[in-house]
Amino acid sequence: MPQAVLNLRRIEFLAGLPMAAAEELAGIAEMRRFPDGARVYTQGDQIPGVYVVVKGGLKVFRTDGRGRVQVLQFLKVGDCVGEVPVFDGVPIASSAESHGETECWLIPSAPLRQVVHRHPEVAEMLIQHFAAKVRHLVTLVETLSLHSVPERVAQLLIEAHEANPTRSIVEFQETQEDLAQCIGASREAFSRALRLLTDLGLIQSTFPVVRILDLGKLQRYAKG
Repeated sequence: MPQAVLNLRRIEFLAGLPMAAAEELAGIAEMRRFPDGARVYTQGDQIPGVYVVVKGGLKVFRTDGRGRVQVLQFLKVGDCVGEVPVFDGVPIASSAESHGETECWLIPSAPLRQVVHRHPEVAEMLIQHFAAKVRHLVTLVETLSLHSVPERVAQLLIEAHEANPTRSIVEFQETQEDLAQCIGASREAFSRALRLLTDLGLIQSTFPVVRILDLGKLQRYAKG
């Protein structure tokens, strides 16, 4: 199976694509490469389609025009961004920068819409995909509005641990500044929160490596 088709099928809402449709999209997808820290698109752009990460990652964020940044998500291999503007036609509401040397397939909007219209099973998966994005944003709003910075850091550690639950060690690829922007805090506040969690005996931090010492207590602390 061609690599481009495999890359497309890594996307949740395209995983069930019939082979002919997958090959059709792969045939018109364009590979784009970005050095570390390059701007992929800017908040308010009318982007040409969906970006699928096949190497490296993307930092997706919003700014308020005054230098403050809220990171919405770090996308890894197999993740995608841009699917909302494909279907509502509105300029994208976020910006994205490459995180490391990054390669993305760009799937143009019009062919993707046609595939979804022709394949009801893909439309169903797309609905589930959008529902998951809404849940993610609701959780983000709750975290930012109802929890203290140390509680947000605890939740961040728990989410990182869930990606590899057999290990007590979490190793971040992101900087403290990046992670602080994920939870709406300053780098200094993020660092203080790590020290507090360490003093409470919940973690042992030699950032970017953090060892979770008591997962149950950390989970209870994260809930406030």
